[in-house]
Amino acid sequence: MKRLLLFICLLVNSLVVSAKSNEHVMVVTHRDSSINSISKSQLRNLFMGNLALPDITPIALSPGEMGRSIFNIRVIGLTESRIQAYWAQMRFSGRQQRPETASSINELILMIASSTNTIGYLPEGTPLPDDIKVIYRSSAP
Repeated sequence: MKRLLLFICLLVNSLVVSAKSNEHVMVVTHRDSSINSISKSQLRNLFMGNLALPDITPIALSPGEMGRSIFNIRVIGLTESRIQAYWAQMRFSGRQQRPETASSINELILMIASSTNTIGYLPEGTPLPDDIKVIYRSSAP
């Protein structure tokens, strides 16, 4: 019985990860930002606190938002629990600070649209206002 339960849990988990791996995110910034493109490694370093771009503030979606889990898997390459453990360690050591957090997709769009020095990510296909531009897509080859 325990083996069956374990098998079912693993099967469901693999289906969830598989579904998320078919989805993509786009990284956005204000239309007037000087950043026109950014690499996956730069994004990873920026959102993990290992890269500071002049006058650029990264904004992450709050845990539980679908776009966040897709970004974590596709761009950062870590699960939410691994990222939370990393930030707990960084907070304890006082070395780095985590990105600002938006509680929803709409809040993130408003934050990006109101400041030229912010960068954030959204699920692919999210409608964008004219004052926001896409600088990276996880679906790009």
